[in-house]
Amino acid sequence: MLFFRHPALLLSVLLIIDLILIVSGINASKKLGKDKEKKKKSKSRLVATVPGDIILGGLFPVHSSGAVKCMSLNPERGIQRLEGMLFTLDEINNNSALLPGLRLGANLRDTCSLGNHALEQSLDFVKTTVDDVMNEPKEQDKMCVCPCAPGGVPYCPSGGQRMPGSAMPHPTSWSQDIVRGVVGGSYTTVSILVANLYRLFKLPQISYASTSAVLSDKRTYPLFARTVPSDVEQARVMAALVAAHNWTYVSTVRSAGDYGDSGMDAFWKEADKRDVCIAAREVVRGSSTSNDLDEVVRVLRYGFSKARVVVLFTRMDHTKLLLDAVRRANHTDHFVFIGSDGWGRENIPVLNNSRVANGALTIEILATEIDKFSTYYKNLRWDNTRNPWFAKFWQSLFGCTFDNSSTQSDVPHCEVTKNKRLGDKLPEPFKQEAKIQFVYDAVYALAHGLHNLQQKLCPFDPDPAKWDKNECIRKLLAYPGDKFYKIIISTTFKGIFRTYRI
Repeated sequence: MLFFRHPALLLSVLLIIDLILIVSGINASKKLGKDKEKKKKSKSRLVATVPGDIILGGLFPVHSSGAVKCMSLNPERGIQRLEGMLFTLDEINNNSALLPGLRLGANLRDTCSLGNHALEQSLDFVKTTVDDVMNEPKEQDKMCVCPCAPGGVPYCPSGGQRMPGSAMPHPTSWSQDIVRGVVGGSYTTVSILVANLYRLFKLPQISYASTSAVLSDKRTYPLFARTVPSDVEQARVMAALVAAHNWTYVSTVRSAGDYGDSGMDAFWKEADKRDVCIAAREVVRGSSTSNDLDEVVRVLRYGFSKARVVVLFTRMDHTKLLLDAVRRANHTDHFVFIGSDGWGRENIPVLNNSRVANGALTIEILATEIDKFSTYYKNLRWDNTRNPWFAKFWQSLFGCTFDNSSTQSDVPHCEVTKNKRLGDKLPEPFKQEAKIQFVYDAVYALAHGLHNLQQKLCPFDPDPAKWDKNECIRKLLAYPGDKFYKIIISTTFKGIFRTYRI
C-alpha cells in the first residue's frame, strides 16, 4: 500500500490517472464524430469566445460557490473581471504594433469559485495541441489542384499524395481549439489545482488575484506567474498595522485552504516578531454552516473576551458569513476587524452589516483604475452576446427577461431596455473592481511574450510572399510551453502606469 505524505504529490498522481482516462475518452469521442461532441459540449457548459489566431484561456469566478452550484452571480469579481479581459484583448488587437499580422482570441470559462469545477473547465484547454491539429486527416489534405487546369476539378495522384505546392490552406479557425496560455484563476484553491494540470501539459499561467505564498514554490508550480504580490507582503503590513495601534493581544480567523492557511501563518510569524500575542485561532471551512459561524463568534466573544481585535485572512464569502454571525449574536460594537484583501474594498460582506464592520481596517493591493475600461464597461448594452453570462447579469439589474416563453406578465422583455446602458444601473461614482488592473497586466504580459516570440520565430512582413501567416501561427503554438514561460517572465514592457515585468 502507498502512503502519500505530501498532498501535492497525491494530487499530481490523481491528476495523471484522471488524464489517462480523459485522453482515452477524447480519442474515443473523435471516432464518434466531432459534430456530436460539439453539440454535447454546447449543452453542458457556457464559454465566452473571441475568434483569433492565437487563443488565450481565462478563468473567472462568474458565479459564487454556494449550496446550489453555479447559481449566484459574482458581478464584480466575475462579470467585471471577465469583461476586463475582453476589453484588454480589444485594445491589443487594435494595436498594429503589437503582434502585427495576428489577432489574439480567447476561451473564457466560469470556475464557479470552485477548484474542482475549474479543473473540469481547464481540461478543454489542454486536450488539443498543435500536433493534433496538424496531423489530423482533413478532407482538404486529400485534394490537389491540377497546375494545368486552374479552377478545374481537384485530383490526387495515386497514394493520395499532394502535388508540390498544392496544399489547401488551413481555414482561419484551424487554431481555435489550441490554448497558448491562461489568465487566472482568482482564488488560490483554483489556481493551485489547475497549475498542477498545466504543469503536466506545459501551459503557462498568469493569475491576477491568487496571492498565496504557496504558489511561489517554483519546483511545484514551475509555469505559474502572477501580477499581484504574495500574501507574505500583506501579512507583514497587517502585523505592522496591529503593532502601530499598540494592539498586543488579538484573535485570528482564517479560511481553510491555501489562501487562509499560508496567509495567516505568515501573519503569525510577523506578529511574533512584533511581540503581538495570538488569542483565538479560528477556522472557517467550506462546509461551515451558520451554526458553525455562531460558535466561532461565541469563542471570540466569551473565550477570549479581552482580544477585541480580530485579524481575518478569509475569503469574501467567509467574511460575509462571519459578519452575519456577529450581527445575529448582537455583538455589533464589540470587535475591531483587520481584513486581508479577501475582504479588501468589497461591499458584499458589509451588506446588512454596516454597524458590525464599522471601524474595520482592510488591506487592498494598490491598483490604478483604467479610465478607458470604465467607459467601456458603463457603455455595455443588452446585446453584449460575446459574454454568455451577461444576459443573466442584465436581467438581474434591469428586472427584465430574455425568455420569450415567460408566463410572468409583470416581468417585461429586456427589449424594452435596448436603449439603456449598463452604467444606468451602476452606482455613481463608478468604482472599478480592485483587480481589474491585474487582469489587464496579465493579458498584456502574455501578449508581449507572444510578440517577442514572434520576433524570434517569424517576424512580420507585410509582403505575403515573405511571410506565411499559418506557418507563423504553427511555430508560435508548437514552441515548448516551458520555454515560452521563460520568455514571458523575462519580458519587460511599458504599461499604462509603469514599466512592467512579472
